[in-house]
Amino acid sequence: MTGGHTLVVIAAACTWGCTLHGDPVAQESSADASAPGDTSDAAVIDDGDDGGPVEAVLSGTVSPPQVGFGQTVDFAVAGSSDWVHWGLEGNVEARNQKAGVAQPISGFTKLGEATLLQSNCCMETGFSWSDGAPTQAASNQIGGVYIDTANPSGDGFRFTVPADTAMKTLRVYTGNWCVRAKLEASLSDGSAPPLVDTSFDVATPLLQHAIYTVTFRAGSPGQSLQVDFTIAENHCVEGDVGELHLFAASR
Repeated sequence: MTGGHTLVVIAAACTWGCTLHGDPVAQESSADASAPGDTSDAAVIDDGDDGGPVEAVLSGTVSPPQVGFGQTVDFAVAGSSDWVHWGLEGNVEARNQKAGVAQPISGFTKLGEATLLQSNCCMETGFSWSDGAPTQAASNQIGGVYIDTANPSGDGFRFTVPADTAMKTLRVYTGNWCVRAKLEASLSDGSAPPLVDTSFDVATPLLQHAIYTVTFRAGSPGQSLQVDFTIAENHCVEGDVGELHLFAASR
């Protein structure tokens, strides 16, 4: 498919909640949408509020693999509601986030036994912000974190994003060396089937990057979206072993 790969829902029969949209467009504002898109296959759930039934939505796309992200990601545009960046200037402990967000995107939990490392190379365009904490401003930062593993599958990252009955769009900025990556997103209230994609596949020792875009809305207030980014298949289990990179998330 030219321009990207549509995410495939494989965790449940897709009878609702998983309408798939087209490929990602150029960087645009990620402010939470106030109106739903195409929800003809969405689950209709009565949340008990005066507003009536809510249509739960979980859908998404992934950009074509390439070196870098095509242009500097400016969180003033791409993360106007919230953003988080990991690994500033190659510091594996660094976590910067949009300041003043009441319910922010969480930090990540490492899944599996892989070694956690830092990266600060290998692409020309990175991330910029002017409303962060603890680092208030940064320009074109290319740092990130990654796992390095010979394990055949399962190692990776997990984080969560607040979810409610308003439509939201999440972007996850990732990298991949010699593995088939798996992104799975699931709503805590189970109001839509989990969204699973394994199309980001780098079969040889080569670093590539991709952006996942996930559109979601829960069937009830006060929920969360859990995102697992893991290795589905490791093509390099000897020598220079497989890697999975995580840079940032925004909405």
